[in-house]
This record gives sequence, structure tokens and C-alpha cells, in this order.
Amino acid sequence: MSGFAFPKDRQTAMQVFPFPTEGCVVEENPPCLCWIPPEGEHLYTVTVSSPDGTELYRAETKLNYHVPTRFFEAGDYQWNVYSEGVARGEIAFSISEDAVKIERISAEKLYESIPSVHPRHLFFKEDIETIRKTKGTELEVLRRNVEQAYRDGLPQMPMYHRDPYALPYREYFGRFRDFCDRNMVACALAYILLEDACAGALAKQLLIHFCDRNPNGPCSLLGPWGDEVGLSMARCLPAVYDLLYPILNEKERIFVAYTVRDYGRQCYERLRKRDYCQNPGDSHVGRLPAYLGEAVMVLKDSGIQPREEALQWLDYALEIYGGIFPYYGTPDGGWAEGVFYSTSYTKWYLTFFSAVERYGGTRFLDRPFYRNLTKFFLHFADPDYENHPFGDGYWCSPEDEEWPGFFAQSPCRFYADRFGPEAARKRASAQATPKLYRLHLLDIFLPACGTCAKEASDVQNVACFPDAGFVSMHTALGDLKNDFAVLARASKFGSDSHRHADQGSFALFYRGKALISPSGYFGRAYGTQHHFEWLKTTQAHNAILVNGEGQPVNSMYSRAKILSCEDFGEYKEARLDVSQAYPMLNKWIRTLRLTDHELTVEDEIESENEVTVTYPLHTLSKPEGEGNCVRVERDGVCLRIEPVGDTLTLDRITDRYAVELNEGVPAEFAVSMPQQYHIYYRTQKAKSHRLTVKYTVKA
Repeated sequence: MSGFAFPKDRQTAMQVFPFPTEGCVVEENPPCLCWIPPEGEHLYTVTVSSPDGTELYRAETKLNYHVPTRFFEAGDYQWNVYSEGVARGEIAFSISEDAVKIERISAEKLYESIPSVHPRHLFFKEDIETIRKTKGTELEVLRRNVEQAYRDGLPQMPMYHRDPYALPYREYFGRFRDFCDRNMVACALAYILLEDACAGALAKQLLIHFCDRNPNGPCSLLGPWGDEVGLSMARCLPAVYDLLYPILNEKERIFVAYTVRDYGRQCYERLRKRDYCQNPGDSHVGRLPAYLGEAVMVLKDSGIQPREEALQWLDYALEIYGGIFPYYGTPDGGWAEGVFYSTSYTKWYLTFFSAVERYGGTRFLDRPFYRNLTKFFLHFADPDYENHPFGDGYWCSPEDEEWPGFFAQSPCRFYADRFGPEAARKRASAQATPKLYRLHLLDIFLPACGTCAKEASDVQNVACFPDAGFVSMHTALGDLKNDFAVLARASKFGSDSHRHADQGSFALFYRGKALISPSGYFGRAYGTQHHFEWLKTTQAHNAILVNGEGQPVNSMYSRAKILSCEDFGEYKEARLDVSQAYPMLNKWIRTLRLTDHELTVEDEIESENEVTVTYPLHTLSKPEGEGNCVRVERDGVCLRIEPVGDTLTLDRITDRYAVELNEGVPAEFAVSMPQQYHIYYRTQKAKSHRLTVKYTVKA
């Protein structure tokens, strides 16, 4: 008797989520069918059938996902997967009437369609006049970028790999992005779009300077020193090689092309080593498929890449983007890593997508996540908000000095032009002219795409992103002077990677001011003691502690789900089930009810044994206790926090973290960040707790 069995649950946080799930309505045709694989290599048979069991499609694959090679009519279906005589089990799903049809192009066909001209990567020569006419404000910013590049000159060589007294890796790569992602790219764009020969000369000087660095040394994607410098190289070198092609001599072209190829090979090796298609939950590796494809596009006809290798790379990139990608971006338009990371990670691949669409007609951007993304940005990435929960980097603004450029100037840019709605276009237009472009320049001047498959619907005050696990409820979204809003997280994605153990946590805003907020920072860098021992833990968030313990940190099992999220007119309400995130609880249901000036939070908590519940809240202004109530004033807005009944008692108010911001950080690299404050309520011991707290605002 065979011991083969399909796992019911994911085994690691890196694995794909099964899709479609039972009862799922799919907005893409054909869908990518994903399942959790058993250990080892297996040959799978995938079937799609009608509800009466009539088989409509059958295919074999060695992967744990498959995209059918045909379209299906709108309606109800079921799908199954078999291996070694064992069936996973039928799962019923539906294909929507509005499902977009996505044609997947082959690597060979795409490769043959790449033209033998330069520039070819971002745009063609015939596009330039239109870009100049339509991107006047953006070109003014580009000119300022060029002036900054002249002032900066050339960067120093990295020495962090062998000199203990040199600029350390974290500080080096932060500065390196200014020279590579910002200055070099800006000058290369100015050479083509503004016919600025001096800018072209500086871009060429920077390009050769970067290629002089050994791709297998401290700038490697695969070395032991950190990959951020290599990621910038892999991303920027192909585009700049293409843009500067006319002013590179033959030897320089060969030199740069070999460097581009070397980074492409590192991208491919790292993707394969991760087995990315089956384990896509790796944040940094998720950037690489685009860079792999872009290297192929600019190297064609260079004479230094074998056709077999080029097709191998292209096939892999197309397989990823036509199938399981994006992992953190979900069909509802949410990004599970939070707003800060969504603003950059939704831009890394845009230039590759644009080229694939121009050359081969495959429109990856018409897939559901990308079509719905502007809705997520409108609800969670308002530049006028003080911070942007949830996850790492929540405290960053578009012009943040700690992590410059990661807010990506305008998150809505490009997506708003293609999908709308009008509110997204207005926001993108308002953010079109920062003082400088910082990190993301390559997609700014992409030529306009064709008509979209489906424009985003009008924005509502209430939005639910059940796949990513976010709730947003506003009283007047888009009208900042009158908007009262609560944001909350309850996600199938756990607390690993850049996510925190903050299931059930919420943040409260009035007129864009953060009244109840997450707390903590990276500090000097990702991975500091403060980051791992405070920021990522439940105590830093507006959830609960049970007998002083929070949710498991860095765990795929810190999960929750959204039960409902509705606008009832006079009030808006969301219900979250956070029970699974607390191994010591039988139940925690949190209900958030929002009216024009009041949020009511109700908690139902049950456990086998008597437990004490700590109810932490975090603010950016110093709170004042008023008996058992607390008052917070911030920029003319007053928040009153009032527990209902006598189940919660105010324990303490403090401005100290359990792990201080610069704990373990050398004095010369200590950072200073805005003060935060912490409020703690507590209950008596009981097996069952019913907690109600009212949050009332007054301007």
C-alpha cells in the first residue's frame, strides 16, 4: 500500500498557498492551479472538470502548480491533482463572467520579437518625442537629479568585506543606491531624453566604475557579505547598458555586456537554488525574475550569451510571472508585507512587464492583483498619513531620510494611468514632482500602454483585502479634513519575513494623524535587537498579551482571518478571528465598529485556564491618565480612550521600550527616532473575557 499522501497544510512559510480554494471565484482565465507538494519529486496529473464530473482538461507536470493551456467559459468547475494513484481531492471553484483572459507567450517567440535596436529596454527612439511632450514635470525633476549626480561624483569602493574600519555594509549599500539606482540611471535617462551629452558622460563613467568591481566579490548576489549592492547592479546595469549603447566603444560594450551576463547568471542560480516557483516566499529573491528577463533582452545580438541560455532564462521568468507570482501580492490587490514594501516591490518588475507587452503582447499587468492594486494604495498608502501600518517600515513617509526612496515617490504611478480610478490618477499626479527621484526611476518614463482590460471601480469608504488580510474603514476617504479611519490586520500570512506578530492589531487615524499606532523601528538596520525583540513582537502593537505572552514571532502559524467587513451606513463594522494566533487561547474574536467620531472595539476571549489579558496601546503623543480613561492630544485632535465596565484597569503609561532603540548598536551608528508612548490596561484572571473600549475623537 502506497505511503504517498498530499499534505493538507503548508510545511514552510516559503511555500505557495493552494489556489483556487473551495468556493473561490477566480478573476483570471486560465487560473494558475497550485497545491502543496509532498517531499521529493513526483509526476502529477492535473484535471479540471464540470460539476457533474465530466473531465474538461488534463495535463501532467513535475511542478506543484500548473496553468492550463486553454481558456474556460465562465461558470462552475472543480479541479483535482493526482500522483502515484492518490488523489488530493476535488475542489470546487468558479470563473467569473469578468475574468480577464491572459495569453502566455513562449520564451522562443518573445526572444525572436526583441528588436535589434538600442534603446530597446524602456522605450524606442520613436517614443521619445511623445515622452518629452507628456512628461514635462517629470523631466524637470530629472534635471534636478542630474545636478545632484554632478555634485556627488563617483562613489568609493566597497571595503566592508575586508576592512573592519571601513564604512560598514548597511551604511555602504544605503549610500550606494544614491550612486547606482539614482544618479547613474538619472544621467542615462537624461542622455537619451534630454540629449544631455554631459549627463551621458557621467552615466558612462559610473557604469564603467561599477563594472570594474568584481561581480563575485562584495557586490555579488551570492556572496556572504549581503546582497543589496548586487541587487542594485542586477537591476540597473541592463537598462543603462541599453541607454548608453551609442556612446560605448566596442571594448566597453563587451565589458559591460559580460558584467550584465554575470549578474544574470547569479540571478538564475539563486532562483534555482531557492526553487523559487515552489517556494516564492523569499522577499529578495522575488525581485530577480525581472532582472533575469531584462538581461536577456539587452544582451540579444551582443554575441556573449548563447541562445540556449537566453531561452532558459526567459522561460523561467515567464513561467514565474505567468504562474505563481506575486506571492505577497494577492488577487484582491493587497500586499501581505504591508504598505512600505508594497510601494517598492510592485515596481521592480514593471520595466520587464512593459517590454514583454510591447514585444510579445502578453499583458501580465492585467492579472487580478495588478488591476486591484490602486484600491489598496488609496486605502493604505496615503502620503498625507503620518505612518502606514502594517509591517516593517510602517513609519516611513515618501521623503523619509532613514530609508530614502522606498516609498517609491508615488505608489500609484503607472498603475493609476492604466487602471484608474480617477482618485488614483489624481493622487499620482499630485506626487509627480518630488524634489528628487530617489530609488525608482526606471518606470517613470515608460511609454503609455494600451487600453486596460478593466478599470478599477470607484473607491468606497470600506475596503477588505481578505487574501492579504487587511481591513480599512474610513468615514470620508479622500477628504482628509473630515476623515476618521481605522486599519486592521488579520491575515493567513504569519509573522515571518517583514511581517510582525500583530494579528488583530489596529491603527486609528483622524485627519491623517496617527492617534493609535504601531510602535518601534528598525533602528540602525534590519535585524537589530530592538527590531527583533520589540518591533516584531506583539507587545509593540495594539493586540493583546495573554499572561504576558503574545503571538509566535517569525512564525507561519501566527495567522488570523477576516470574518466580515461591511458598511451599514450609520456605522462600519469588521469582525476578525484571531484565535489561531494564540496557542494558549480557544477563542479571540475582535469586532471594530466605526462611526463618525467613535471607534468601539469589542473582544471575546476564551481559554481553557484562567488567564490575565494585557491590553497594550501605542501613541505618538504623550498620553495623560484620567482615572481609568486616557487622553491623547495630537496636533489639535483629542482622543479619549474609555474602557466600558470594570474589566480593564489602567496599569501604566510609559515612554520606554522593553528593548531600547539602540540596544547593542555601536555608539557611532546610534539613531534618533521620534518618541513613542505605551499604554497598558490589564484584566483579572478569568477563563472568559468580554472587553469593550471606546475611542472618541474631538477636534
